[in-house]
Amino acid sequence: MKWYVAEIIVRCKVGSSSARKMLYDRQIKVLRASTDEAAYERALELGGAESHSYKNSSGQTVFWRFVGLGNLEELHEEAITDGTEVHSRLQRGDPKSEIRKKRDLTLFWAQRNKHKAAGELLGSVAKPFAPR
Repeated sequence: MKWYVAEIIVRCKVGSSSARKMLYDRQIKVLRASTDEAAYERALELGGAESHSYKNSSGQTVFWRFVGLGNLEELHEEAITDGTEVHSRLQRGDPKSEIRKKRDLTLFWAQRNKHKAAGELLGSVAKPFAPR
């Protein structure tokens, strides 16, 4: 069995909204499979499991739908341990634009904002998706 990393892309739609800028989630998941084809099938299965819907606080139905894979790659490690690289992406340009302060890293941002409603966090971005 080999380890793989799948980038799963899930789209969000609220009600019958057709917002210009679509909200989507890029999820990085680790999986194990015996072949590349089996890894592909497992990645599709994991993605499909992300599709669901629910009613938001405004009574609108929120739909999360798996739309496809952004990437699938084999990890060249026998075991996943502390410090194992699970994803990388080569890019051109100035890397300084990608660097965030500690407080802006998702881990610490989430801790600071865990008691806020989604509308508070998204601010004006939320308007195309849900009325206030």
